[in-house]
Formats: sequence, structure tokens, C-alpha cells
Amino acid sequence: MSEATSGALVCAIVLNFNGRAHLEYALASLAQTAYRPFNLMIVDNASTDDSVEYIQHTFPDATLVISDSNRGWSGGNNLGIAHAQQLNATYVVLANNDIRVHPRWLDAAVALAERDKRIGIIGFHIIEAHGARSNTAAFERAVAEWSTLETTESKPVDGMAMFVRLSLFDRLGLIDDAFFAYAEDNDFERRARRAGYRVVTTNIPIWHYGGGTFDKTPLWAARLQIRNNLLLSLKHDSPAGFLYQLLRHFVKGCFPFVRVDRSDRIARRLRPSNIFVNFALFVYAVIWNLLHLPQTLQQRREDARRIRAARHELDRI
Repeated sequence: MSEATSGALVCAIVLNFNGRAHLEYALASLAQTAYRPFNLMIVDNASTDDSVEYIQHTFPDATLVISDSNRGWSGGNNLGIAHAQQLNATYVVLANNDIRVHPRWLDAAVALAERDKRIGIIGFHIIEAHGARSNTAAFERAVAEWSTLETTESKPVDGMAMFVRLSLFDRLGLIDDAFFAYAEDNDFERRARRAGYRVVTTNIPIWHYGGGTFDKTPLWAARLQIRNNLLLSLKHDSPAGFLYQLLRHFVKGCFPFVRVDRSDRIARRLRPSNIFVNFALFVYAVIWNLLHLPQTLQQRREDARRIRAARHELDRI
């Protein structure tokens, strides 16, 4: 596949919070992106390390957006999306600060999106390093071997590298910042699918370090994961579906004899500690969602209105 020259501007929005240790390899890799026109944008979520100074000194041509507070994955990316809209970008790719990319990742993604206007979100083949920075052999082999673009529509797109048609945010609204972190990418994908857009995953390799900020605070991560999983269900599922999710999370978190896949980070977050701590986290998640239920239902109605309008507009394409 030759380099894409469609003229469609792509902004790579790299969200950073105290990630100085990862920026050196991640930004260097992203800077090797072959596609043009391309804007490398870093949104710093009020880091307290020397991330901002490093970016300004080492990547002066990058667009740097500095938040006055830690807005989480949702709020931080929304800042970047707003800047991409001001730049009249056609696509954005929401990227973690701990990834390495194939140099032609955006050539392939843009070519795919330009061929089918119903494609709203594109994901990549994520190769997990499981927290080992030197574990790059599988990624390097995949980069050397990749030549033919393949896509599937059977699984959700991983939020650490999510390519999005920017017009979706105009039609469906921004990322729901009620989530802060975890499940907000799933929420946006579900809105896109309900509006009739295709969400596809490609075989283009992306390396992901993993084991980032939240893995260092497992109880905080578990609190957000359980809370937001229930929030996601309230926004999209029927009452019966929500009750199923409620029971599922209670059983997986509070019944030690129920098996949990410890190799799955999300599954581990449902049971981060002993039965008493896990039960307390579950109770917190339920209470939080009850207290925020009016806002959640209002957002659900607003999302439904936008989804209907977006579907009607897409049907005319």
C-alpha cells in the first residue's frame, strides 16, 4: 500500500499524565508516522513531573495542550478533540502515551475510512508488552511482516489507539466525561454502532506497554472500573440487562470461589483485594450510580436523540 495523500488532516491526540518515562519512545515512534498531513498533539493532564519541559525541548513542532487539572481520559481527550476541530481535521486518533506504532498505521487507516464513509472508528492489532519495555520482539516482527490490510468487525476497539472520523463527535457528542477513566471508549463505540457506523479492527500492529498509572493504584482502578461498568450498562442496556450486569459484578467481585481470569486486567480490577474490600467497592459503585442516576438518564435521552439524528443523516449517504 502506497502512502496516502488524500489531503485529510489526521491529529494524533496523545494523552499524558506524569508519563515522562514513556514519552521518549512513544513520541519518537509517533513522529515516524509516514502519513501526511499529520499533526502530533499532546494533551498534558496537569502532570507534576517534567513531561511538559521534555515535550517542549524535544518535540517543539508538536502541538502541546496543557490542562489546568487532571481531567481523566475522557476530559483530556475532549480538550484535544476541540483543538482538532479548530484545525479542521478530518480524523483523530486517540493514543495512549505508552505505545509504539507501525510507520504506515495512518496510511492504511485513512485509506480504509476514505473508501467507506460508514466506517466511523478503526482499531489496530494491539501487541501487549505487559509492562516490560524491552518486550518488543513480537511487535518488530509484526511490523516487518505486515503488508496486507485485513479488517474484522467482531470485537470492540481498544481505546489506547482509536482512530475516529472527527464528524462523529459533532453528531454524537464528545466522550462522556462522567466516566473520567475506563469504559468511556466502550460508551462512544456503542453510540457509534447504534447510529449505524461501522466499527472495525485492523491487523496493523501497535505495541502497548501497559501497566500504566492506574495499575500502580489497584483499588482506585477497581473503583472506577466497577462504577463505570455499571454506568455503561445504565446508559445502554434494558432494565433486565442492567440487573444482569449488577449481579455479574457482585458475583465476580465478592464470591472468591468464582474464577476470574488473572491475565485479564479488566477482570482483575473486579476483584482487587479481599472479600470485604471488594464488597465495599461494589457498594460504592452502586451508591454512586444511584446518586448520579438523574444525570445518567438525562444523558441517555440526549444520546438517544443524537443517535437517531445521526442514523437518519447516515442513511442519506
